[in-house]
Amino acid sequence: MSKYEVILDTLPAEGDRVEILFRKAGDGFIQVEYGHEQRVELLDSFRILAADAKIKAANINGLIETLPSLRCNMIHFDPSVISPMQIIDKIKDIEESIAGVDDMVIDSRIITLPIAFEDSQTKKAVELYLKQVRPDAPNCEDGYNLDYMAQCNGCTVDDIKKMLLTTDWYNSGCGFWPGGGFFWPMDPRCKMIVPKYNPPRIWTPEGAVGIGGACLFTYTTATGGGYQLFGRTIPTFQFSMKHPQFKDGPFLYRPSGDRIRFVEASEKEILDIYDHVHDKTDYVYDIKESQIVVKDYLNFLAQPEVVNGATEFAEKQRIGSQTAPKL
Repeated sequence: MSKYEVILDTLPAEGDRVEILFRKAGDGFIQVEYGHEQRVELLDSFRILAADAKIKAANINGLIETLPSLRCNMIHFDPSVISPMQIIDKIKDIEESIAGVDDMVIDSRIITLPIAFEDSQTKKAVELYLKQVRPDAPNCEDGYNLDYMAQCNGCTVDDIKKMLLTTDWYNSGCGFWPGGGFFWPMDPRCKMIVPKYNPPRIWTPEGAVGIGGACLFTYTTATGGGYQLFGRTIPTFQFSMKHPQFKDGPFLYRPSGDRIRFVEASEKEILDIYDHVHDKTDYVYDIKESQIVVKDYLNFLAQPEVVNGATEFAEKQRIGSQTAPKL
């Protein structure tokens, strides 16, 4: 094997399991990756979570932490205690012990978040981008990004808003920015796809909500960013941890498995909630413990109206991606 080879081992595909790649990711890191091709497949994430739970329960000597995501799991270990091949062998045994996803039940909270479309802070971010970064940006012609999102997907702005509000958004893992989650639509009829800003913004307000590719993100603090913006939601991060929701940590989202649902609200309602989270600290977040029964989800995906609706939307997207201005 070449010293530059990063794939240390593989586990062949079997049943509903794709080939698993074990990549060297540093002296004390192994990346467990599902398949060679990048894809958005929530079943991969379900399996990642099932394997991750078993890895943690195995109490492997030398394991420090794991970081599960959509189709990968980063394994952090102490190489002075356990070798890369030894920990790979243990993970392979765990993966072999998982029969399939059909019978999985995933713990998954439902977090309902109010959202204001076309709010003043989102508009300010777009205006600053046009003024300071790219005056001719075609995704910002109307002062927001919603029109461009609709163009890319061959639909209307109302269609975009309806899709955002009518599907659950599944968190495959946290990252990119402290407290942020990577959210994906569970209804394939709502799987809008948009390119990211080119180049990125230098400012995005706390609570802004955007999409890049098919991934939705809620911005936890004011920062730069590149996702297409369409509105603003309530705080999902509090560094001071003075609100009861954040008493055990500054993040609203758990690392994997949470679902968010959006309900439309006015900008005044959103700003009032900010006051009741960061100042009065008496706002009560709408969070319900729940589960994803994978067999039920697969039955939903197989319904003719879902299959046909997703196929029709994909064709609209194909046309929209060809006619929308390129970034």
